[in-house]
Order: sequence, then C-alpha cells, then structure tokens
Amino acid sequence: MQGRVKYMGSKPSGAPKPSKAAVIDGQGKIPFCEMKEMATPNTAKGISTTGKSRGMGAMLRGGDFHIC
Repeated sequence: MQGRVKYMGSKPSGAPKPSKAAVIDGQGKIPFCEMKEMATPNTAKGISTTGKSRGMGAMLRGGDFHIC
C-alpha cells in the first residue's frame, strides 16, 4: 500500500522570480548593481601606516597613530 500524508494543505506554489530592481511604491524603481570581478589587496603582505590623528579626542590619544 502506497500511502501519502497531506501536511498543512496542498503543495505550495512556485517561488517568485528574482527582480533586477527595487520597486518603491509611488516613487519608481532603483536598479540593483551588477556583480563585477575586482582586484583585492594582498593581506598576506604586511603594510605599516602612520599618520596624524585629527578630530575629537586626538590630543587625549597623543595625536599620532600607527597601524600594523
């Protein structure tokens, strides 16, 4: 005997198709960006950056920074 069990009603309908733009009610569409291949920095190579801190609390921190 081949039995079937219905669970929570019938089979769901298909999923909506992906859109290429965001639709804002009464304001129009905003197109989504296209995926592009881009070069990324080499994080295995260490880079040292120094500079002068500007802005709130710079004098309390000493005014300089060093990032390794």
